[in-house]
Amino acid sequence: MKVDELQNEKKWRLLLADDEQIIRSRLQQLGEKLGFVVEAAGDGLEAWEAFKRKMPDLVILDIYMPRMNGLQVLHNIKESYPDCPVILITGFLQYEQLIQKDRVKPDGFIIKPFHLEKIANLMLQLVEARMEVQPVPA
Repeated sequence: MKVDELQNEKKWRLLLADDEQIIRSRLQQLGEKLGFVVEAAGDGLEAWEAFKRKMPDLVILDIYMPRMNGLQVLHNIKESYPDCPVILITGFLQYEQLIQKDRVKPDGFIIKPFHLEKIANLMLQLVEARMEVQPVPA
């Protein structure tokens, strides 16, 4: 899927959560450029509350955030809505050890520092896969 194809579709909702403002800002700009309606959160609890209100089509979570970490948010999302794709962001290469302890797995990983093009490709792949199993949102 290309950016213009996504932009021609109805609006997809993206929730992103990171406690670092600069990362939230960069990811929000990227999401908007790709045609998403973006909701940004500064911590895990805020992200979980926003998820329940907005029911996004794609979620990007930092692992280490205040009030509720990204793994807890991931677990909540996948228990409630297992088909919602979730991407985890981490600055640590040992993220696989964290995930192995839990039965809930994310749909993708981004390791900091990251390249926006790589994130964009992953976002588009996950949305394209979701479009194949679910109609485009109204």
